[in-house]
Amino acid sequence: MRHTTLSLLVFTSLACGYQLASIAPASTLRAPAVSMGEYRLNNYMLPGPLNVLNNQVLVKLSKADDKTAGGLFVASEESSKPREGIVVAAGPGRTHPETGKLLANSITEGDYVLLADFTGEKVEYCGESHLFVNADEILGTFEGGKTSAEAFKPTRDRALVEIAEVATETASGIALAVSDDEQPTLGQVVKVGEGRMTSLGELQPLPIGVGDNVLYGKYSGTDTLLEGKKFKIVFGSDCLGKW
Repeated sequence: MRHTTLSLLVFTSLACGYQLASIAPASTLRAPAVSMGEYRLNNYMLPGPLNVLNNQVLVKLSKADDKTAGGLFVASEESSKPREGIVVAAGPGRTHPETGKLLANSITEGDYVLLADFTGEKVEYCGESHLFVNADEILGTFEGGKTSAEAFKPTRDRALVEIAEVATETASGIALAVSDDEQPTLGQVVKVGEGRMTSLGELQPLPIGVGDNVLYGKYSGTDTLLEGKKFKIVFGSDCLGKW
């Protein structure tokens, strides 16, 4: 993943035309206000800006995940990894079918988010590529827009785990062959989300915390690379034990 600080980027307006905004400190960057103009969703003209419903969010992908100059979607090794983007609009959340409680959306307009691959419904909004994504499927946000482990905030009951390195040689210096089946399934927790939301709209803390060493399921989570280090984003329930 690219190492990017949004304070060094010139954002375009998150409405039709994407008017250039002035550069601002990363801590103050939010989604610019919608400007007047024509609103199009795919090939349909809209009477006004699109209203996002329920627990959905509308994400404008970062440029590496956008189209080429010829209008073709980038299909590369990079595009198969977790993707980044800025939230153009977000719904209020979803109502629990049994309790009737509104479970508030954890993502808000202006958040810079990390998405898993194969997530969301791709649309063209005002001539730009966007994704509709359920907020529950967003891996986390980058506070201040800086794509680093320190700035990363996992969503809900997810945790960011720094993957332990696999020994590639013995103490005497003999090289070891490491297969995919022997890849590490343990690491140290560096960030945790605010917790799982219950049917009553209350947050239930994770059973793990920052600094814990954890063992997680072999096929759990999503791999990501931040500042040259390998991390795994897992649910708290994916962790089998801690010490």
